[in-house]
Amino acid sequence: MRLKWLLVLLFAGAMAGTALAAVDCSRARTNVDKLICSSSRLSVAEEQMAKSYRAAMRRGVDLQELQRTHIEWYEQVRNACNDVACLMRAFDDRSAELDNY
Repeated sequence: MRLKWLLVLLFAGAMAGTALAAVDCSRARTNVDKLICSSSRLSVAEEQMAKSYRAAMRRGVDLQELQRTHIEWYEQVRNACNDVACLMRAFDDRSAELDNY
């Protein structure tokens, strides 16, 4: 359910043209969310990745494929991280993938 909200927020942000962070720090429960909320570098990297996601949407890519690959990345890459360095790599790599989507 949480992942669906992430995608809804990303889509809503794309439609509104706003820079929307995916993690609500007032509700951060997982280690990954807490790491993001405790690091300004991670917050910026997450925001950049969200911008790259919205840009891919605006380019008219296959939205189902975009969502499928993002869910896969979210579950297998982002959520597998246990430290700031891993999350920075994950956000940077995903941003690059989305920029070339």
